[in-house]
Amino acid sequence: MSKITIVCTPAYGHVLPMLGPIAELVRRGHDVVVCNSAQFETLTTATGARSVTYPPALDMMDIASALKTGNHLNVYPLLLEAVPPLTDFMLDSLEKDRPDVVVYDAVAMWGAMAARIHGIPRVSDSPIFVFEVFRHMVSWQELWGLTTGFLPQLPRVVMAYLRMLRFGLGNMPIAIPLYPVRGHKDLLLTSRELHPASPIFRKDNWVFTGASIDARTRPDQFDFSKLDGRPVIFISMGTLQFVNDRVFKTCLETFADYPAQFLLAAGPGSDVNRFGAIPDNFIVQQTFPQMPLLEKTALFITHGGLGSVHETLWQGVPFVAIPQQFEQMRNALAAARGGAGVILDDEVYGRPVKGDELRRAVDTVLADPSYRENARRLGDTLRAPGGYVKVADVIEEVAAAPVTGR
Repeated sequence: MSKITIVCTPAYGHVLPMLGPIAELVRRGHDVVVCNSAQFETLTTATGARSVTYPPALDMMDIASALKTGNHLNVYPLLLEAVPPLTDFMLDSLEKDRPDVVVYDAVAMWGAMAARIHGIPRVSDSPIFVFEVFRHMVSWQELWGLTTGFLPQLPRVVMAYLRMLRFGLGNMPIAIPLYPVRGHKDLLLTSRELHPASPIFRKDNWVFTGASIDARTRPDQFDFSKLDGRPVIFISMGTLQFVNDRVFKTCLETFADYPAQFLLAAGPGSDVNRFGAIPDNFIVQQTFPQMPLLEKTALFITHGGLGSVHETLWQGVPFVAIPQQFEQMRNALAAARGGAGVILDDEVYGRPVKGDELRRAVDTVLADPSYRENARRLGDTLRAPGGYVKVADVIEEVAAAPVTGR
């Protein structure tokens, strides 16, 4: 039996892909400790792992608010400012537990630094694509938007880095790109076929695990008897970007007379009554059990978060993506280039998505069976490497036969 510490980032899109590996490691008899904010304790303990709660240094809704502008680099100062208090916390936690391996989320720099300081083998898990600016950039507008949005925050970033120096320059991650923060093994929770190409993957520390999906770890509920036989169209803007009600209202107005049944996920903890009168062909809940629901879905209208892209492809369901920021645009592009769906990019560029264009996109995807065929094909690439079982295998191997250096 190995002692394993999992260091999380408090965001559902980062936590959910690791629930399967955590549950699998527990089933194999390992002692697993998961460090995260308090709101994820129930999900953690349901896997059989022990939960350790962070001090109040980083909150999911702070991340959601930072992303509301559409510039995902706004999260960068939040993450960096959380590093000192969370690194102090992790140093104490690792000193007490002395795990055989520390597994940390791609942006959880505090986990990487604390493990390096203690000399504990490190594994990073990345539920996001690696982003190399000039290789993977969507457009020059993206570079301009990221630059102009980020420059005003540069003083915060510089001060955050200065505060981190007390842990020692040699313990700070310095790889380019910075995220995912590297370890002795770097797990990419996707398939090589879906991920944008890069020469950095020639190094043998990278492992493509496929999508890490275990529907048994998801708690959301839905009465499937409410489905009435019409084609099902599922709408979700994820667990962070749901703060943009404009997209939801456009969907409600556009599809009120559409011959399908729509299920709209309003967002965890949100007010489902905020939209007023709901058309008869809509069911609105905070959340739905996404994986079993997608099994019954004709089409998914999604923000393009990588978890949602993975899950719709896993179930062979085509999509219409309305990305809210450029990271989601890249995720959706990876699948759309494989012929699994179409993208409406208005929101990325600060324009409201138009109802008539959205309706035409839905009509197009539903009418052409090649979109579903391509979704299934890409889904096969996500299944083949092994998913959450492969993730658990690599963690187990590093814990049992630790690698050294770096």
